[in-house]
Amino acid sequence: MFIASESEHECDIVMPVYNGLTYVREAIDSIRECTGEAAWRLLIVDDASDAPTARYLASVAEKDARIAVLRQPDNLGFVQACIRGRRASTAPFLCLLNSDVVVTPGWLDRLLACARSDPRIAAVNPLTNHAANLDVPMLPGANFLSMDELVRLRPPRYPDVVTGVGFCLLLRQEALRQVGFFDPIYGRGYCEESDLCMRLVSHGFRTVAADNVYVYHKGSASFGADRTTRYLANRRIFDQRWLPEYRRQFRAFRKADPLRQVRSLVPMRNRADPLPLVWQTGRELRDALRARAPLTAARAAARGLVRLPSNRRPLANASHLRAVTRPGRLRVTYLLPRVLLAGGVLAVIQIVNGLIRAGVEARILTLFEDPLVKDWTPLYTQPAVFPRPAALVDACSETDIVIATHWSTAAWARAILDTGRARTGAYFLQDYEPWFFSASDDAARARVRATFGLLPHRIVTSDWLATMLAREGYATRKIRLGIDLDRFYPRERRAGPLSVLAMARPGTPYRGFNSIVSAFERIKAERPDVTLRLFGDARLARRDIPFAFDDLGLITDQERLAHAYADADIFIDGSDFQGFGLCGLEAMACGAACVLTNAGGVNEYASHGVNALLVDPADPEALAAGALALLSDPARRADLAEAGTRTARAFCVRREVSETLAFFDALAGDSRPAEAAP
Repeated sequence: MFIASESEHECDIVMPVYNGLTYVREAIDSIRECTGEAAWRLLIVDDASDAPTARYLASVAEKDARIAVLRQPDNLGFVQACIRGRRASTAPFLCLLNSDVVVTPGWLDRLLACARSDPRIAAVNPLTNHAANLDVPMLPGANFLSMDELVRLRPPRYPDVVTGVGFCLLLRQEALRQVGFFDPIYGRGYCEESDLCMRLVSHGFRTVAADNVYVYHKGSASFGADRTTRYLANRRIFDQRWLPEYRRQFRAFRKADPLRQVRSLVPMRNRADPLPLVWQTGRELRDALRARAPLTAARAAARGLVRLPSNRRPLANASHLRAVTRPGRLRVTYLLPRVLLAGGVLAVIQIVNGLIRAGVEARILTLFEDPLVKDWTPLYTQPAVFPRPAALVDACSETDIVIATHWSTAAWARAILDTGRARTGAYFLQDYEPWFFSASDDAARARVRATFGLLPHRIVTSDWLATMLAREGYATRKIRLGIDLDRFYPRERRAGPLSVLAMARPGTPYRGFNSIVSAFERIKAERPDVTLRLFGDARLARRDIPFAFDDLGLITDQERLAHAYADADIFIDGSDFQGFGLCGLEAMACGAACVLTNAGGVNEYASHGVNALLVDPADPEALAAGALALLSDPARRADLAEAGTRTARAFCVRREVSETLAFFDALAGDSRPAEAAP
C-alpha cells in the first residue's frame, strides 16, 4: 500500500477498527457520502480484526483511492492504533474518528472552518448524543440528521470545552508537533485524549466544540470489569498530572455551561419519569444480590434513591415534533407500546435506522423507553415518550404514514388517522397476536382480531402470517424480516466440548420453555459430555431446572449474542409457533445447525433436511432426538450449518429497509423530493 509523502489534502481521518463490522460499514458509508468539499483521506488502522472485517476493509480500500488500510498483526488497542495512524498522516489536520460514529453532511468542512477561525484552536469536537461534557441529547422525535440541521442553522460560537473526547476529534498537526501526541503510558485507552488536551491548553492552545456540527456516536453507557479497572488505573495517572488544574477549568466550564443554548434549541417542559430508573436500579440490585455482594446492592439502591427526584424527561407536543422534522421528506411514524430489549422492538429499530439513513423523517412514539436500549443497539432517533396513549395521539404531528406495531397500538394509529394528521396508516405484524392469549379466552382473541381492520394497510413478515390474515379476510403486503449480516456471521468457535444452545423465556408461554427443559434433560442424560446453554431470562437460576447448564442470562449485547450463536454446535427453538422466528435465522447466519419447530413463519427460511431439522411443536422428545442425531453425525451437522448460513445471506436488513421504503413511497404517492436525499 502506498502512502503519499507529501500531502495533497487538508485532513487525514484516522479510524481505528477492531471488528464491530456493523458499525464500521455505517461509519465508512457516512464518510464517503457526507464528507463534502474538504480534501481528505481515510486511514483505517485495522487492529487485528477478524477475517470478515478485514476482507470488507480491503474491499472498500480497493474501490476508493481516498481510503487506505494499515493492518496491525496484533490487537494493541485504541492508543497504539491512533499513533500508527498519525505516523502515516501527512496532512495539516488529523481527525480521530471512532468506528461507531455516523457523520452528517458537510461535517468535516464545518470542523475545519472552526479550526481555521483561530490559529490557537488545536482540538475541535462536534456535538453528539453520547460524549460526556459534549453530550447534547437528541430531542424527542428528532434524529441525528435533523439535530445536525438544527445546530447548523444557528451562528456558531465555538466554546472552549477544557478536554476533548476522542470519538471525533480534529487536531492541528502543528500544535501536536509542539506538545506531542497520545502518551503510550495510557495503554489500551481511557484518558489519553484528556491528557493531550490538557497539554494543549497548558501551552496556550484551545480545545473547543464546533457547536454547529452534530454527529451520531453509538458509544456505551456501561463498563465491563476489565474496562472499569483500566479506566481507574488511567484516571490515577491523569489525576497525578493534572487534577488541580483540571478541576479548576472543569468547574468554570460547568458554571458557564456554554452548551446550554444548544441544548435548549427547542424548549419543552419536563415531566417526572421515574420508571426507567426504577427498572435500571432493580437490575443492578438483582445482579448484585446474585453475585452475593450486599454492599454493591446497597450502593445501587442509594444511587437510585438519590437520583429518583431528578429523573425527568422532556415532554414533546405536536409543535415540538414539527420543529425537529426536516421539510420536504417522507414522514413515517412508528408506534410502539414500549421500547425495550425484545426481538420485535429490534426489528422496528433496524427499519427506522435504515429509513433515517435513506433520508426519511422516521420516528418512534411510545409510552416507555428502557435505558438499556441505547447500549443494546444503535438508535438514530430519540423516541418520544408519553405518559399515556391519549397524550401520544394528541402530540403526534403531521405524518405521511403512521404504523402500528402491536395490537394495542392499532387504536392509537386509527385515532391519529382520524384526526387527519396522517395521510394513511399501516399495521406492521410480526406475529399472530390473537394466539398470545389462551384458546379459552375467546374475548381477548376476538379483541385482537378486531384490530386487523383498523388501518387500511397491513405488512406481514412471512407467508404464514399472510395466510392467517387472509383467513380473516385481510389483504397484506409481505416484507420478510432481515437481520444484520454484519453482526450475525460465523466466528471462530472457542475450543471445548460440543454445545447446544436455546432461548429460554419462561414468562412467555408460547415460546416453549417447558419443551426446551424436557428436551435438554434428555440430551444431558444421553450425552453428559455435551454443554447445554440457555439465554433469554435473567432469573433462570431461580428455576427448578434439573440439569447442569451454562446460564447466559438476558443477553443485552448483540455482539455477545452473535458469539453465543457462533459458539453453539446446535441451536434449538421449541416455540409453539413463530410469526417469523428471528432467533433461528440469526443462529443459522452464525453457523449453528438448527432444530426448530415446524410451526408458523420459520418456514419462510427453514426447510426440513435441507438447512435445518423441523419437528412438531410441544414435542420435546422430537426436539431432543433431532439434537442427538446431529450431535452423533458431524458431517450432517456441518452440511445443515453450511446450508443455513447460505440461506441467511438472503435475509439482509438492508434489503428489508429497501423494500419497506419502496412500499411507503407508493403509499404516500412518493412525496419525498429527489433532492431531499442526504
